[in-house]
Amino acid sequence: MSINGCVMLQIRLNNAKVALKVVLGNQKATKSPSIWAQLEEEVLDLQSRIKDIECQIKKNSAET
Repeated sequence: MSINGCVMLQIRLNNAKVALKVVLGNQKATKSPSIWAQLEEEVLDLQSRIKDIECQIKKNSAET
């Protein structure tokens, strides 16, 4: 993968981590069980995306 591709993966990873922190903060602040459940789905999705991006980064660094 090119350097630009690696940089883009790192940017995506950082953005996903920031989004996860925001969603977790919103989840802690909510009083509504239904909103909490919706946010939990987003948390799980973001955690999955973060793992996938980290795996891509590790794979790409192993190839170089």
